[in-house]
Amino acid sequence: MKIERIEIDSRVLGGNVLAIQDFDPAADFAAFERGYLAEYNPIYVSAKVPLERISDVQAIESTGFQLAECQIRSQVKLRKPYDVTAFPYDFEQVVREEELGPVLEIAETTFVHDRFSVDRAVRPGVSGARYREYVRKSFLSPDEAVYRLVDREGRTVAFKTHRYLGGAEVLLLLGGVHADYKNLGLGLINEYFEFNELIRKGIRKGITHISAANYPVFNLEIAQLGFRVLATFAVMRKTYRRDAANKE
Repeated sequence: MKIERIEIDSRVLGGNVLAIQDFDPAADFAAFERGYLAEYNPIYVSAKVPLERISDVQAIESTGFQLAECQIRSQVKLRKPYDVTAFPYDFEQVVREEELGPVLEIAETTFVHDRFSVDRAVRPGVSGARYREYVRKSFLSPDEAVYRLVDREGRTVAFKTHRYLGGAEVLLLLGGVHADYKNLGLGLINEYFEFNELIRKGIRKGITHISAANYPVFNLEIAQLGFRVLATFAVMRKTYRRDAANKE
């Protein structure tokens, strides 16, 4: 097992947020925990355990970790572009700071199914602030990109981010629709435009992770866009210094 400090989450929550990599139920977890507590004094620690390894899930539960969400890793193969000529939108890469503002506003308000927004141990507002920071990271990172879906009046109605993994593969990161335009089919249109852009760049495969509780995206990607499930995980978490995790 090893521990990783999550920079953005730590900054947003106001204390060290850690992730356990390669949880091993046979290891001395008590000693491992004492080590990361002494080094980092964390307020929030998570671990992803393959869902089929129920005994491992139960083992980490016995150390005080609780289920935060079930996560799905899925893959889509990008074969041919979609016909988007009937849709009155443009799909543009965000390259200037002034274009980023409307995207950040969507990122702060659109996500309601993630493990931070539904966790009573995490103060309200953390989820939105966290997603703003991850979108900003994509804007600043040379191997990531932010795109926005713009209507004919110049309004940003949706966005997408992804990370180039090398070769013909990307990691599909975040996507969201403005609250005023939800339930109008823009989620699917947004995906069509992103896939077309990736195909244009020579990308042939996308990997993504979603919460199993996010039924709209789950149904969209699996039922309509041909994503195939690769793995499922129990995301477990334990909080420390609850007063710090909830401080204003």
